[in-house]
Amino acid sequence: MELKGKQKAALRRLANEKDIMFQIGQAGISDQVVQNVLTNLEKHEIGRISVLKNCPDSIDAIIKKLEDHQIMVVYKIGRVLLLYKENKKLKNRIRL
Repeated sequence: MELKGKQKAALRRLANEKDIMFQIGQAGISDQVVQNVLTNLEKHEIGRISVLKNCPDSIDAIIKKLEDHQIMVVYKIGRVLLLYKENKKLKNRIRL
């Protein structure tokens, strides 16, 4: 699913109200981190993660690993990634 500009802008507005849910640091992006991100996105559909400077993985490798798990990276600003995964089972889900 490719998002249009207005949809991305709406997701950015929603994400700015929330704190960063995870920081990826020295251990890099492991399967456990990805599972925790998936669990969080099941509840909220949207979230932000921060990649610390001491992370051994590149940001592009992190984005690839997240996209392999059907997590959409909406945008990247510096070392912060905005993530979105649609969950049609939620009562108050985000409608784009």
